[in-house]
Amino acid sequence: MTEIRQATETCIMGSRTEHPCLYPATEPMQRSSSGAPKLCAFHASTEPLYRESDALALALELLEGWEAVAREHDNGPTLELLARGASEFSARKEHVDKVLDDLEAAEAKLIRS
Repeated sequence: MTEIRQATETCIMGSRTEHPCLYPATEPMQRSSSGAPKLCAFHASTEPLYRESDALALALELLEGWEAVAREHDNGPTLELLARGASEFSARKEHVDKVLDDLEAAEAKLIRS
């Protein structure tokens, strides 16, 4: 399926789902080689937000592990620092995910309908 999509030069988003993006692939994926699959303009513009959301999710997961170690060593200052970081990352992830949800809803209503 991916080979077919690349041959027709359509966006690769959703290519493994029942609802692939059918818009022309005009933009390269960020941080990819010249032969990498391409995205439509909409998905290319939202790619940084998806990357940020994924990075924040990973950061929160790592903070949980570090918190467990800090608890084992009864390290209050580290626990406070990790709690502040988790709070900030959670708030930012919630905001980024809300923006992505709003963009996806607008895309479905205004662009893809």
